[in-house]
Amino acid sequence: MTTLAQESPLEQRPTTPFWSENFALVFNDPVSRTSALYSIGTWYLDTSVWRENLTLTLPDGRVVVARNFGRNTRGNVVSAGLSRYEIVEPDHTVKWTFDGPVWPHTLQELMTTGFSNGKTSRLNLVLTFEATHPMWDMHAGHNTDSTGIAGAMHIEQIGRANGSITVDGKEIPVRDAYACRDHSRGGREISKFRNHCWINGAFPSGRAFQSYYFRMYGVEGAALSLATVVHEQKFYPATIEQVEVLGGPNDAGKSHVLRLKSELGEMKIDVDVLATNALHMTAPFNPSAGRGRGSHAFMFDEAIRVKCNGEVGLGWCERGTALEPLQ
Repeated sequence: MTTLAQESPLEQRPTTPFWSENFALVFNDPVSRTSALYSIGTWYLDTSVWRENLTLTLPDGRVVVARNFGRNTRGNVVSAGLSRYEIVEPDHTVKWTFDGPVWPHTLQELMTTGFSNGKTSRLNLVLTFEATHPMWDMHAGHNTDSTGIAGAMHIEQIGRANGSITVDGKEIPVRDAYACRDHSRGGREISKFRNHCWINGAFPSGRAFQSYYFRMYGVEGAALSLATVVHEQKFYPATIEQVEVLGGPNDAGKSHVLRLKSELGEMKIDVDVLATNALHMTAPFNPSAGRGRGSHAFMFDEAIRVKCNGEVGLGWCERGTALEPLQ
């Protein structure tokens, strides 16, 4: 059982180089044709400063972006500038709000020229996350992380999101959208990052899966390869038998396959992309929307449809690649 103390941000944060604390929330609503990645974490030069990133895909194809810094995190509320991520009930409920300016882009603009200043729109977002599955403690019971990047603590949970999105006065309801949230703490020395895949999803039967896969320059094979299958609210440790890493920018929207194996048997999961959020990451750890400049890794966070054994469900996929070690 996760406690409020475990879920909340640390009040006294270590001064260890590259130490970081991060929260993320994603949702995927094919009915409203919206999806979003929200990420908020400590700044590498001063962990009293929090950095918030938001990329939100809209029904008309636009992607609105926000990026802010601030020192508003207190107790069970994580906040930088315009967003608020409140842990209402440990192990179950989070309330996420955003109210302020966002920058509209097309996906093509984000992939070619990157996130840029210009005309702004107003976004008011109010969403409540409620868990549908138990919290996965990714690192529990093993010692197989050779990345130095995934965090000494990493918990995540699948659920549903309800609420509304209002852009320039036009309201879009979000009803029972697929959602996943995570919270991590620890070192993030990412200079040797090569690729990663974070893929999760759930099916109408209630069966779900979560997976995390990393490769690093200088480490033979997988530096981290962890997965679990959730069936009847119970975790079944799984191995990643097949995963397709991102090859390049042309892989945006590309279908791929994830294959997991547990005592429940093999799951061949076909992944089809519904919407794409383009991002990049620089070292020290600093993610942002759109194409990067200089030494960086590029990433796609994508709302996905997943198919397995005749069932069709929803999920989220984040894949990133650095063509060479980050400087």
